[in-house]
Amino acid sequence: MPILVHEEKPIGVVTVGGSWTANTASINGLLKQVVVRSTSDDTMFDFSLTSDLADVVYRRTDVTHLINEEIEVPFHGVYTMAITNATKNEAFTILLSVQER
Repeated sequence: MPILVHEEKPIGVVTVGGSWTANTASINGLLKQVVVRSTSDDTMFDFSLTSDLADVVYRRTDVTHLINEEIEVPFHGVYTMAITNATKNEAFTILLSVQER
């Protein structure tokens, strides 16, 4: 049976004061890949995904420019995406790939 992977459209966001947050749509599946890219190669930042029950299910700190990680994290519901401690206010691109159930 083929695996159905749903990739959220890459979203462009801009940090203000070194941070940005937004909620995902309701997700039911297995998070397979996280991609977060800053515009500048030397921008450092933290990124996290937090469940609606306030559980941090994914966190990376002190990242420079790019997260491109294949993972397997069960997702169910709405999650808060957060970029924090960015060393520059600039544009970021975020992509989440989910294997649907």
